[in-house]
Amino acid sequence: MKNKLFLLVFCCLLALSCKDDRPLHPTPPGGTGTTTHTSVPAGITYQLNVYSFADSDGDGWGDFKGIIQHLDYLEALGVSAIWLSPVQECMSYHGYDVTDYSALNHRFGSEDDFKNLIDQAGAKGIDIYMDYVLNHSGSENPWFRAAVSDPNSPYRSYYVLSEDPSADVAAGKIDNYGGGTDKGMGDWHPVPGGGERLHFSLDWNNKTVTVTTTDAAVSTNSGASIWLYYGDGQLAGFKEISGGIYEVTVDFTSSWGFLIRTSASSWEDGTKWGGNGSALTLGTPYPINNTTAADIKVPVSSLQYFASFSGSMPDLNYGPYASAGSSEAFKALFASAIKWIDMGVNGFRLDAVQWIYQNQPKANVAFLKQWYDNCNFAYKARGGSGDFFMVGECLADVSVVTPYFEGLPSMFDFSYWWMLKDRIGKNRGDDFASTLAGFRNGFKAKRSGYIDAIKLSNHDETRAAEDLDRNLDKEKLAAAVLLTSPGKPFIYQGEELGYWGRQTGGDEYVRTPIKWTKSGQVPLAALSGKVDLSMLSPSISVEAQDADEASLLNLYRAFAAVRNAHPALLEGEMTAVASSTASVAIWRMSGGGETLLVLHNFSSSTVVAGNYTTVEQIISNGSVTTEGKKITLGPWSSVVYKI
Repeated sequence: MKNKLFLLVFCCLLALSCKDDRPLHPTPPGGTGTTTHTSVPAGITYQLNVYSFADSDGDGWGDFKGIIQHLDYLEALGVSAIWLSPVQECMSYHGYDVTDYSALNHRFGSEDDFKNLIDQAGAKGIDIYMDYVLNHSGSENPWFRAAVSDPNSPYRSYYVLSEDPSADVAAGKIDNYGGGTDKGMGDWHPVPGGGERLHFSLDWNNKTVTVTTTDAAVSTNSGASIWLYYGDGQLAGFKEISGGIYEVTVDFTSSWGFLIRTSASSWEDGTKWGGNGSALTLGTPYPINNTTAADIKVPVSSLQYFASFSGSMPDLNYGPYASAGSSEAFKALFASAIKWIDMGVNGFRLDAVQWIYQNQPKANVAFLKQWYDNCNFAYKARGGSGDFFMVGECLADVSVVTPYFEGLPSMFDFSYWWMLKDRIGKNRGDDFASTLAGFRNGFKAKRSGYIDAIKLSNHDETRAAEDLDRNLDKEKLAAAVLLTSPGKPFIYQGEELGYWGRQTGGDEYVRTPIKWTKSGQVPLAALSGKVDLSMLSPSISVEAQDADEASLLNLYRAFAAVRNAHPALLEGEMTAVASSTASVAIWRMSGGGETLLVLHNFSSSTVVAGNYTTVEQIISNGSVTTEGKKITLGPWSSVVYKI
């Protein structure tokens, strides 16, 4: 019955016309299911990398069952939702190059495992949020392969393709430029070779290679000293035709291009020959070198595709933004979203929303509103409680992020963390609350029910502990500020343990596995050895910090528990309080019939915060004394009072 219902939904979805304003998901009588709990819109969310969080079977990859085994840990941390790194089939470890939006990464487990995770988490009052990548797919996605290999493919419209990008951009024909001509970020790429028979003529004297199409027979040379390297690790030996002139003919299929190698078994310096990054033209000698040695792409046609990020992530095309919901790509992506929503997923984190329509806020907002409205409709049709949660990533200053609240209920507030670490670094807190209140007033002007997604660092940034000089007192202060601020806090995997790291050498270094026990193994397979094992000492483990009452982990737990127990902190309104001490940030949180006073000392000195009438101290961190109305704060300390 469920399969028949999904097929009915999908067929109805494809039948909708571009002039129909109804959401794409039809309403089944009474919905298709129910939720086990009521979502907490402003509750704490934990961001985890599935591949490096917890490994249940010892294969080196984190998995769904591993998360299930540690739901008690997340529950004790006070979270009401888990944001999972991309879990769909993909090309790389991080998952942001999806090859099948309707299938799960086999390394993480089965659909039954995923459904069990949703159900087990739901039984503890924890929602599951999926990371959804709408800007681009992976270049190995069958949609893209079909689109670039067959001009009559139904997937041709799914991607941003052009045989003359400059002319098409100038004429306003590139829809994902949002009606403008500025590409914003990214480049056009030649369509990679796929199934053509090509002849390679190598002039070793002048260090050039000439590539042409051919009907000649494929050639082989088992005794070669120079090789063509292409595709998925394929080698074809060149044959010397005359002094310094070598040739080979192959059926060429390669998503990335080709290189010339002088060793069949080694990548030692000087043995790899490639290009300088410029495009190769068929029939024209192309210079090669062994210094830059960039991959040489073969433009088997004049067709090019646009990618905001790397060439392995071609941008998806949703047509004119006002009618994006009627595009075939939108319908296909939404069909996959229905599957996960109906399975019980209660929210999406949307990747790189700024680049869906090349840094064009008006266009992106129009698209995102259509996407959110349809997903929310599907969620309600399922029987979901309240509204579907959706948060967008726009890695930019608050002034750029604010307009996006017209399209989505929640956006990540990068300026929140940038301001917090700046103020801690400057030992200044007196303008923190008023500046944050200013951010929030701007959000509210765009959407009355906005949800400010506040955070410290995430999977794309230098770790918070690194930015805070690996100073435990500063890390505790930042955690206390996060969990007493208005908005929806996100805690990134390992942040609660004090993980540090920079992306120098690779993003993997800020995506480190959780060390659960002092001596146990951690899931390392996805990270290609790019892990600071010296950081993963027994003392930073969950086991060690769990037993230490003064640990960072236990501070997170304590402040999270207080936040969840007090509606003024959980969903209350913030009022900035003027501070007479430069290093002290002060604000009031009001809601649920209570008002709390929050104070934080952003410096290494003991200070007198001022005179305030308080009723009861709720929680503190560091040295705090209250004598009548006088409050004295020790270095990097925090306190919350009922007033």
